[in-house]
Amino acid sequence: MFMASMSRAARACSLLFFFLRAILGDGVVMGQDSSLPYREQDLNFTYHGDSLFGKLITPLVPKEKMPVIVFVHGSGPEDYSSSENYRYLWEAFTAKGFACYSWNRPGVAPSGGQWYRMSVQDRAEEVIRAIERLKQCPIVDTAKVGLWGISQAGWVIPKVARESTPAFVITVSSPVTTAFEQECYRVTSGMKAAGFSRSERQKAMAYNKALREMIQAKAPYAQFKALQERTAKETWQDYVIGGDEMVYAYLSIVLSQDDAPDLSSLRCPVLAIWGANDLVVPPQSSARTYKEALARTGNDHVLIRIIPDADHTLTFNHSGTGAETIKRREAYKDTPAAIFAPGYVPLMTEWLTGLHLR
Repeated sequence: MFMASMSRAARACSLLFFFLRAILGDGVVMGQDSSLPYREQDLNFTYHGDSLFGKLITPLVPKEKMPVIVFVHGSGPEDYSSSENYRYLWEAFTAKGFACYSWNRPGVAPSGGQWYRMSVQDRAEEVIRAIERLKQCPIVDTAKVGLWGISQAGWVIPKVARESTPAFVITVSSPVTTAFEQECYRVTSGMKAAGFSRSERQKAMAYNKALREMIQAKAPYAQFKALQERTAKETWQDYVIGGDEMVYAYLSIVLSQDDAPDLSSLRCPVLAIWGANDLVVPPQSSARTYKEALARTGNDHVLIRIIPDADHTLTFNHSGTGAETIKRREAYKDTPAAIFAPGYVPLMTEWLTGLHLR
């Protein structure tokens, strides 16, 4: 749900985009950075009365009836490129003949709405509206629209799949538990990696439980503020959730409508990936849950992989800590292929190619 190394506000936000206008349809505005190895066009859609700003990303020489990968963000106020972090993936996917579609989450300008007032079910409905808009584009093969999602998307994608059958699914760092259980894992694993004692970890868990009890009791924000003030001098305080009224409103939705994902809806080809050094979602047990759940559905087109030396974002990371993630991404910002753990991106492109959708 949250990355331990970020600022407290950023952590709370991170719980757990050719032819002419006539070909793409109304609402598309041509726009292209000539230095990019792919093309981008505006493709907006409406969700609950709000216009959401989206981008359709295609190969430089797009073809009609292309397969499309719909990007489902993790939690927080993500823009369509996830602060530029999707761009290398788009380069890799468009090179294989796939288009990609992504958008600014509600409230991330110029998109209207408020992302922090959305439940997982709300997010699923938003993705379904995006797919409906996407399928109106003549260049899109409506039978070949799949999903790619990271982190919190692991709760969203199964709900989308139940209502709008995808052609394929790629999940990255997907949770398999409730949000509260996943958050407890994040805090505990992050504190262990930082060398905190067992007693200190237990105090942090008590904080988490107190927060959940407040939310279950529909307590006002003042109680959450008081909890933060009481623990402000604790050495572990930066590892737990804190924030203002907006954060509390978001947590009140996420932790009160808190179910493990129902993986039985994933009946299409599935590629499920985790990083071996993920400190946010437990990779080994999550992979086992996916394997067992999808076997029960009779889905035999499933590939499950744990990538060595990879963190929650699949960044090359020996420790899994957020500090190492930030350091790696800054050091290799001009050579993004080197940011990711070896094997991660080729795994996805080879798997997609093997689906024979082109």
